Parts: sequence; structure tokens; C-alpha cells
Amino acid sequence: MSGLTDHHGERLPVGVLTGFLGSGKTTLLRQWLQDSPAGETAVLINEFGAVGLDHLLVGRIDADTVLLDNGCVCCAIRGELKDALWRLHQRRLRGELPPFQRVLMETTGLAAPGPVIATLIGDAQLRRIFRPAFISTVVDALHAPWQQSQRPEWLAQVAAADRLYLSKTDLATPQQAEAQRAQLAQINPLASIVTCGPGAGVPPAWQMQESHALQTDWLARAIAGTPRGRTGQGQGQGLHAGAQAFCVELDSPVDWCVLTLWLTMLLHRHGDRLLRLKGLVAVAADGWPQGQPTALHGMGHLMHAPEHLPEWPGEDRRSRLVFITAGLDEQQVRASWQSFQSFYRLHSQDNGSQTPASPSPHTA
Repeated sequence: MSGLTDHHGERLPVGVLTGFLGSGKTTLLRQWLQDSPAGETAVLINEFGAVGLDHLLVGRIDADTVLLDNGCVCCAIRGELKDALWRLHQRRLRGELPPFQRVLMETTGLAAPGPVIATLIGDAQLRRIFRPAFISTVVDALHAPWQQSQRPEWLAQVAAADRLYLSKTDLATPQQAEAQRAQLAQINPLASIVTCGPGAGVPPAWQMQESHALQTDWLARAIAGTPRGRTGQGQGQGLHAGAQAFCVELDSPVDWCVLTLWLTMLLHRHGDRLLRLKGLVAVAADGWPQGQPTALHGMGHLMHAPEHLPEWPGEDRRSRLVFITAGLDEQQVRASWQSFQSFYRLHSQDNGSQTPASPSPHTA
């Protein structure tokens, strides 16, 4: 099995670079590759239409670059992305490619990143070799207002991001750039925001990547970016470009079975309206009086495998789930959790009873 992983015995990270048409993805990608040692990064680039504009803009395709030729990446990505990743892996094993340490995929401007993550998580063969690492989204400061009002994929790209790159700030007025930065922070308080443009040195995303296990910067940003963090009101942020971000605190420690059942039903019923979910929760476990810290990450109908951390990354032991939704109200989510929790607490008092039937998912 050693051939299925990288030289550290770990799965190879796959990063996604996305953004709307003309936002500057290819420019940023070229900069990243120029700043990266040769052979460390394998790149998957999607040609759009019969004329491969992205291909031409990137320039010569080296031995460690593979082109997908299916056009729009969201049309048939599950099959073709799997084939491309598998070919990369096989060529790496045969020594035809350098022993690259990561894979970076640039999506087309009309694609949402969800199908890429679905492929990596849902395919058993790929899961042994690759793991999702980050999603970076480039946002055009000049044209974002029109894009967000006309194209639903813009919102999906922004909500999915771990890091947002604000481009073309040199073409926008300072007021436009600042307004766009503020709105991005409201739509996706989980993401950090980086300005990229002429003269702005932007390190590759993999150099800036935060660890799931040991960093809680995203949680601090999320709490600060919601009214709960500012005023204690807990009423969410209101709608921005059709999206709402809010943080739900859970009583700690959390019963793992109850939490997973609730999340399963929530995603099954409302996955289309759940743009992003990220959390750090204290799970009831032997040897953990305050609960074992566990990181959760979901998108749409998908949940990453939970990461049970060896220690708490800080002094705060509270359980929090941060949601970015479109058309799913905070009070619905909060009421659903409280209903589940109360139901199972009531029935758990009878230790001799079987696992109770689940409450109606109407509110879940």
C-alpha cells in the first residue's frame, strides 16, 4: 500500500482554485507556479469550449500538467476528474512525473467546487490516495456586484472558500474594493481575504493553509463576523447576495450519535440550501471530562470525515457550528437541534429501552 500515498505515508493534498470567468484565476495560478519549486505541484487545468483559452494563457504544458478536455468542469467532472487524478498517480508511481507533493485544480469560471469535493470524498479508490486540502476563490472587485446578482455559481464559489483572493483592486475605486471586501466577509466569515493584483506578492495557497486540527483562526473570524460575536444577539447576519452566515453553540459535551443523526437528517433535507458547514465540537468521550475536540466540515449534501483532535487548540471548550446557508433560517436550524437534543435526553433516561425512533425531520 505504500505506493498509494506520498513519501510521508500521507494522502496527497488536492487544492481547488476557482472563481468566476475573467476574475484572474490563471494569473494567480501562474504566479503560484513561478514561486513553487519545479516538480512539486501537478496542475489540472480545464479547457473551456473548443478554444482552450485557459490553456493558452497558462502557456506551455509541462510533463506534470494534465488537461481535462470536457469543457465545463461541472458537466461530467466525477468521471473525468477521477480518471485524470488516477493517471497522475500512475505516472508518478512509474517515475514518468516528478514525485509531486500536491495537486492543484483550476476549475472553469462557470463551475461550483462542490462536485470536485464530492469526487474526492465519495470515490473509495481516490480517498486512499488523495484528500481535499483547500478551496481558494478569486473574486473580481470590479465586476462582482453584477456577477453575484446574475450567477448563482458565484455565491457557491465564495461560500465554499477557505481563502478569498480579491483581484482587480487596481481597477476599482478604493470605496468599491472596500465595500466588496466587507461583503465577502459577511457572506463567508470562515474565509480569510487576501488582495491580489499588480505588485502584490501572494504566496501559494498551500503555504498559507491553516491546519484543520491546530488552528482556530477561522472560528475567530466567524464569531467576529456574526452579530452573536459582536452583540450576543445571535440573530445571524441577514441576507447578503442570498446567503446568511450564523453560528450555533451546542451544549457540551455533545452526544456523538445524536449529533451525527441530526446532521445526517439536516443535510438530507436541506443540503441544497446548506452552502457550508464548519465546526469545532466537544464530543462526549471517556477520558475527556470536557469532551474530545472534533472538527467538522461539510458542504451541501456532503460531510468530510470528522477529525478527532488530540488536544484542544485553545482555552475555549465550547462547541460551535458555523453555517453559511441560502434560504435556511438560523432559527430553523437552532430549533431543530434543540428538538433532537431534548428528545434523546428524555428517552436516554430509560437505559433499558431500545434506541428511540427519530423525531420527525419536518424541522430538521
